Amino acid sequence: MGTRFARSWRWVVPALLGLLLAGCATGRLDATKPIGEDAREIDGLMRLSGWMAVGVGIFVAAAVATIIVKFRAKPTDDPDDLPPQIHGNRKAELTWTLIPTAMLVFLTIYTLPTVFALASEGDGRTIKVEGQQWWWQFSYDLDEDGQYDIVTANDLVIPTGEEVNLEIHSNDVIHSFWIPQLNGKKDAVPGRIHDWRISSDEPGIFYGECVEFCGLSHANMQMRTIVLTPEDFDRWVQEQLAGKTAAQVAPADESPEAAGAALFETHCISCHVVDGAYESAAGGNANLLAGIAPNLTNLMSRTAFAGALYETYQTGPDGEYLRNPDGSLKLNIAELREWVRNAPDMKPARADNQQGMLDFSEVLTDQDLDNLMAYLKTLGSPPVLP
Repeated sequence: MGTRFARSWRWVVPALLGLLLAGCATGRLDATKPIGEDAREIDGLMRLSGWMAVGVGIFVAAAVATIIVKFRAKPTDDPDDLPPQIHGNRKAELTWTLIPTAMLVFLTIYTLPTVFALASEGDGRTIKVEGQQWWWQFSYDLDEDGQYDIVTANDLVIPTGEEVNLEIHSNDVIHSFWIPQLNGKKDAVPGRIHDWRISSDEPGIFYGECVEFCGLSHANMQMRTIVLTPEDFDRWVQEQLAGKTAAQVAPADESPEAAGAALFETHCISCHVVDGAYESAAGGNANLLAGIAPNLTNLMSRTAFAGALYETYQTGPDGEYLRNPDGSLKLNIAELREWVRNAPDMKPARADNQQGMLDFSEVLTDQDLDNLMAYLKTLGSPPVLP
């Protein structure tokens, strides 16, 4: 019996150690290192309540240990004797009722100002956020005339030192927006607008994902916030606007880019929009349940594609961007090409149910894919990085 027990514990200890180590693995999502002001407020509340919970746990553990030691059975005790039976103890009952009540009242009073502060509107610009299966779209109305001047996917770009307001929508099912280092979670619900805000005093790339189960590729519905200095943000805006203008110019005849544009017009414009060139799917008219697909006007200016699952440009083991000898970023052409060829093989989707991109592996030849890549590379300039 003892041998079997010892053998079982040989597996229990490594399993518990593995669970402990798994809890320490945060990856790129790390809520313990808040950068934004709102995230710091939330982190402070979590740490306070956590330390209070630790105090309660220590008290309870000490009480249990004391009871075990003080009232343990003695060799001289008669096993048939019962200890004195107690029915009710007002002091004990008041103690374990009033102390937790006082702690909860304290936490409530301490938390309420933060709750109201998080619900208030920031002093910066407003960006429309739309969740759909399985990616995020961000729209900027620069001159507040009701028209969106810049529409991008996966990359939310904001300047430092500004409380940016978010209007969070959903075009299909319930999603939830979360960039843990900049703020907490906020649901995206069909038919409703949920206001939120984010900010950062530091430039950088901060990662997030959908945290409300929303279907087959929920775990692959990621996004990122790219925080730039005000000067770099202005440059990004100008490059986005310039990319819109450039996209309206048809590539030269007989070039691979022109051949790719023709293929794009044949196979892609029922879902994707290129501002000023291919707009038949604009306004929610894409051939998808959500009604929209990623706007590709400035595709090359984005750091990620396919719901931020894949990097647009090659990165090293530490996440740094790799560069060509001339200093330009190395395009992740292999995965982008494979994504266009057979997207469902790279990211689970239900293309047959208008949820995700179609499989073109039996439609496009290798030359077609090369031409499409040549055209896509004309859409926008490289990203402005922090």
